[in-house]
Amino acid sequence: MGKNNKPNNGIGVGGDANDAVIVSGSGNKITIERGEGSPKNKPEPPKDKIDTLQWVFIIILFVFIIALIILFASNSSSILNGTASSVTETPTITSTSSPIPTDTVPPGAPTSTPIPPTDTPTFTPSPISPVPLGEDWIKGCISSVWRGYPSTVQTVERGDGCLQEPVHVFSAEFGDLDFLYHRTGRGESETYGLFAPLPESGTVTFTIRLRDLTNVDLLMGIFSQPDINSQGLLMIMLNGGVQKNVFIQKDPSNYVTIQGTKALDQGNGYSISFRFDNLSVISIVNPNVFVTNSVSVPSSQKWLFLGYKGLRDAYRIDGTFLNFELKP
Repeated sequence: MGKNNKPNNGIGVGGDANDAVIVSGSGNKITIERGEGSPKNKPEPPKDKIDTLQWVFIIILFVFIIALIILFASNSSSILNGTASSVTETPTITSTSSPIPTDTVPPGAPTSTPIPPTDTPTFTPSPISPVPLGEDWIKGCISSVWRGYPSTVQTVERGDGCLQEPVHVFSAEFGDLDFLYHRTGRGESETYGLFAPLPESGTVTFTIRLRDLTNVDLLMGIFSQPDINSQGLLMIMLNGGVQKNVFIQKDPSNYVTIQGTKALDQGNGYSISFRFDNLSVISIVNPNVFVTNSVSVPSSQKWLFLGYKGLRDAYRIDGTFLNFELKP
C-alpha cells in the first residue's frame, strides 16, 4: 500500500439526525445500525387490520361500479325508446322495475276470432211527401193526401207523392181534375168522391165546367170528418142543367134543401169558394152573387169534398174541376 493508503484500525460515522444510518467498525468488522427515528424502528400495524380496510374499499368500489352500470343501462334504454331521461340532483337507483301489463295472449291460451255479422243491413226508403194540395193538378197528378169515398174506393200511391189514376172516375191532367162516368140500367142512388184535409183556416176556390149532368147531382162541401154524413156545409148543382144551373145548400144529414141561387150561366165555368176557420164555414158563389149563412163546424181539422150523387136508375156525369186555389 502507498503512503496515503494506510489502513485504519476503525471507521465511525455518526450523527444526530433521526432516521440516520450509523456505521461503525473495528478492524475488518463493520456494523450498521439505524437511528431511533428510522422507520424500521416504528411499530408495524397489525396485519389483520390492513386486510379489513382493503376489503371495505373493494366492496365500496364494487358497489359503485354496479351502480354506474345500472344507471348507464337505464339511460341507454330511454334513448333507444326515444324518451329523454330526466337528470335529478340525487338519482334514485332501483334494482327492479314493475312489469308493464300488455294485451299479449300467453302461448297456448285460447283465442277468439270476431264473427262477422250475418244480418244483411236493410235500407228503408224515406217516405215520399205528398204533393201539396193545390199543386197536384198542375203537375198532372192527384196528390196522395186525397182519400177515396166511400171506403170501397181504393187508392194506391205510385211513389212520387201522387195516386195511381184513375181514382174511381177521377183523373188529373193539364191542371184539371176530370170526372166521367155512365151507369146504365137500374140501381139505387150512390155517392162517390174524394176527400182532402184542409189547414185550420183559409179559403179554397175552384171552377166547375159541366158537359153532362144527367140524373146526377154534383156535390162539394167542407166537413168535420172524411164522411159525407158528418157535420159540415154541403153545396150541390142540381141534375139536368149544363149551360144554366143553380147552387143549392142542403143539409148533409137528410139532404133537405136549405137555400139556393137563381139560375146562373155557365160561361167559362161556375166559380165557388169556401171560407173556414176552426169554428165555422161559409160558402160564396162568385162573383159574390150568393153567400150562405155560417155553419158551425167546431173542428180544427176539416175536410174538403168533391164528388157526385147518382140518382136511381141510369145516370151520366161528365165535367171538370179547375182553377183550384187554397189560401191561408
